[in-house]
This record gives sequence, C-alpha cells and structure tokens, in this order.
Amino acid sequence: MSKDHFYFSRNDRIVALVLLSVILIAVVARIPFSRVPPETTVQPDTVTVQTATPTSQPEPMREYTRSTARYSSSKYRKDSVQRRPARRDTVVRRDSITYPRYTRKQPPASPLDLNTADSTMLVTLPGIGPYYASRILSYRRKLGGYTSNSQILEIDGIPDSVVRWFVITDTARAVRISVNSATLSQLRSHPYINFYQARAIIEMRRERGNIKGPDQLSFMEEFTDKDLVRLEPYLDYR
Repeated sequence: MSKDHFYFSRNDRIVALVLLSVILIAVVARIPFSRVPPETTVQPDTVTVQTATPTSQPEPMREYTRSTARYSSSKYRKDSVQRRPARRDTVVRRDSITYPRYTRKQPPASPLDLNTADSTMLVTLPGIGPYYASRILSYRRKLGGYTSNSQILEIDGIPDSVVRWFVITDTARAVRISVNSATLSQLRSHPYINFYQARAIIEMRRERGNIKGPDQLSFMEEFTDKDLVRLEPYLDYR
C-alpha cells in the first residue's frame, strides 16, 4: 500500500512537469522586475558640497590680512605686478633738452633761371622746401620747359612770393610738340592739352591733312583764345 501512495501514473507525471515548468517560467520572468538597482552616489574628486543648516549663531567671518590678500590675489590682479622704479640717472629734465635751430633762408643775390635750377638750388630759396622743389622740376619736365616764371603758380599750394626768385633767360629752349605727327597719347601728355583737344587735332589731320598754324585750331570749339596763347611756345606746325 505504501508504494501506491508514492506512485504516479504517466499522466500525473506529465501534469506535474507542466506545472513545474509554468512555475519556473513565472519565477524567471519576475526576476528583472523585482530586482532594484542599488543607489550609486558620485563623489567629486576635489569639490565637497555642504548643505547649509540653520544655526542659532552666525558663522564667524574669515579675516584676511593685507599680506595674505596680496599673496592670494597676485596671480589674478594686474596691479600686483611690482614694477621697478625708474632710475634717477635716466630721467631727462625738460630744460636740459636742446632743439636744433634752423637757419633762416636768405634771398638769392640774383634771380635763378627757372629752366636750369636744380633741386639743391631750389631748396635754398625762401618759401621752397624739398616738396615744392620736386614739384617745380616735375612740372618743368611735363611742360617741356618754362616760358614764364609765373607758370610755377600753376602748381597747387606754392606761395606767390617765390615768383620773384626766378627769371627766364631763354624761351627758345622749350620743347615743342609736332602737331602733325604726334600721337593722341603724346598730345594728351602735355599739361595744356586735354583729351578732347588732342582728339580734335587727330580728327582734323585725318579729314583735312596737316595743320598749317594756330589759325586752324582757333576754328575748333575745343580751343579758346587763352588756350592758344599758352600753347603757342609748345606747338610745332612743320
């Protein structure tokens, strides 16, 4: 009889195995939800945070001495850099400074020829320095030579008083431009001829041949009587 109590039929064993399987699956499925990850606290390496708790007595203030404050803020304050005091032997007194004295320019003994004077001679004249001396020489090259000492007043800014220091000894030395052979750019390069006047000369030569004299230029609306007077010493009609 004792064997009958502990004996299971085949159907009973199958049912028992199914029940055990169901129980095992249910237990395994509940394990991830039942496990609670432990709380982790991250402690900083160098910074400690202390929560303020109300106390009955105020926290005593930390006292800083002048030497301690200077040492602690020396890396951040610009005025903490100690500069060396200036040496006394390097101090220059204002009254000991001497300024160079410029000699006053003297008028020339006789007027200079405006077509032969060089820059060394020009800078010795009152009212003319290196700047105006270079401008006078540059304008002389563009003109082909001065025919009147008043022509230097055509330079911007030059003083009117410098005209009396010059004289023109030979007006025939002026370089003349060939009206009948010069190109447009050559005519235009002269200070007294603009682009429209140079183009009018080229067109007249193409239509009527060589220009005989200033009378033919006077019929052009591009030239005025004043222009022809100024150009007369610089034009060659041969």
